[in-house]
Formats: sequence, structure tokens, C-alpha cells
Amino acid sequence: MSTSMPYTTAITVTPTDVEKLRDSATGSCLVWDEATTWVATIGRDQVATTSRMIIAGRRALADLEEALDEQGMPVTDERLAQDLTDIANDHRTDWPGIRTMNLQVQGLREAVIGPQAYLDCAPLLQVPATGLPRMTDYYRRTRTGLIACVTVSFGYLEPTVITVRAPREGLRPVTEMTVETAGALRPHKVHRLIAAAVDGALDLDL
Repeated sequence: MSTSMPYTTAITVTPTDVEKLRDSATGSCLVWDEATTWVATIGRDQVATTSRMIIAGRRALADLEEALDEQGMPVTDERLAQDLTDIANDHRTDWPGIRTMNLQVQGLREAVIGPQAYLDCAPLLQVPATGLPRMTDYYRRTRTGLIACVTVSFGYLEPTVITVRAPREGLRPVTEMTVETAGALRPHKVHRLIAAAVDGALDLDL
């Protein structure tokens, strides 16, 4: 089945975009902005804007370079731009759902992102056959490198799941907690509750 999106213009990442991402500060992300249709690298404090689709975090370049090297392929900005272009257009397939969830989690992102934590990569959207849509954001602690994978459901109607990973443990989760977010709490209080749990999880001595 084709995943192409008719009546839309494909996103293109250029070698210049790769260079700007490489030279950016920690916590920066490469994004596509639906409102302006541009691709740009932005700082951690600007990522939460709901019209911006995260393509990749700055750290993704190292992973792509390692993968190309393992495949015996030349590591060039042109090749990295091609890979990021493919990634961007794959993400755009899920963009309508991500955009909807972005509206929900904007306040949460603003509450978590700061000098000590940042969004590390693009979110993961899950739309199960049964149950509510879910989206996972990945927050990295600046000092320790710990990652909190924060999975929220549509409307916060199911418990929010926070899974912590340590860099030395690879993809294996080292701890997990849930935050009950359904009920009468107003959105800003839900965001404060989850943000406090994320901050505490990222402060664990692992």
C-alpha cells in the first residue's frame, strides 16, 4: 500500500539543513513547519509550537552516520539529507494525528522543556485498532543523558506512562511509572502533575 500523500508537496531536507543541525546547540531539532512549509533547525525552547513537525533531533545525525558507516556507504551531508528527507516524509504520513496530539501536549512540553531537559527526537504516534490514540515524547536530561519516554492518551483519558532509559542500558527500560490523569483536573494542572513526575524520573540516580 502506498504511503504517499496526494495533493501535497514533499518535504525536502538539504545539505545546508544538515550542516545547520550539526552546528546547533544541544536540544535543537530539525523541523518542518506546516504554517510556513519551511524546514529549519530550531532551539529547544521553540519546539513546542503545535504547527511544527519534528523530523529529528541533533543526536540523530550521529546515529545516521554510524548506520551509513556500518553499511560501507560514504558519509556525506548529501546522503544524510536524503535520509532525513525520507524520514520527514514518513513522519508526514502521521502528521494529522501528531498535530492533533501536539495541541494536547503543548502545555506539557512547555512545562518540561528547559535548561535541564529537552525533546530528544520526533514523537511516536500509535493508533491501535481498539482503544485511544497515544503519542510518546522523548525527553532527555541534559546532565545525565537519562531519557523519559512519556506516553499520553488522547484527552489524558488513560494513565500516562513514563518509562526511563539510561544511555548505558540501550533500549532496555530501567524503570516505569504511571500517572493517573483522567478526571476533573484542568489541563494546566494535568500538565503540572505529569511534568513533576517526568522531572522526578529524570533525577533518578541510575
